[in-house]
Amino acid sequence: MNNRLLLRFIFFVLGFVGMLAACALVNLAAAHFQSDCGLPAVIGISGCSDDIVRLGFPLLFWEQGGFAYRAEFNPAALAVDVLIVLGVSSVVGAGCGWVVGRR
Repeated sequence: MNNRLLLRFIFFVLGFVGMLAACALVNLAAAHFQSDCGLPAVIGISGCSDDIVRLGFPLLFWEQGGFAYRAEFNPAALAVDVLIVLGVSSVVGAGCGWVVGRR
């Protein structure tokens, strides 16, 4: 019984961390496609003079840049994004643990 419980926990952690990593990659891709000069603008090495950096998926929580400079941070959108990622990762982790437990 303890071995099965440990195996379910290990697969829960693997599913949870795997989904967190997948969500991080999706956020990087969204930042690349939403920002005017791509991912280099997000990390601050772009050569664009009028680049607008946008972060957040599915909700936009950070926007900065442009000729008429503006910086806008939305903590509520960030909180919702984090809750969505944690919820989806928990469901995927629980699903992985459930599938292993059924065997």
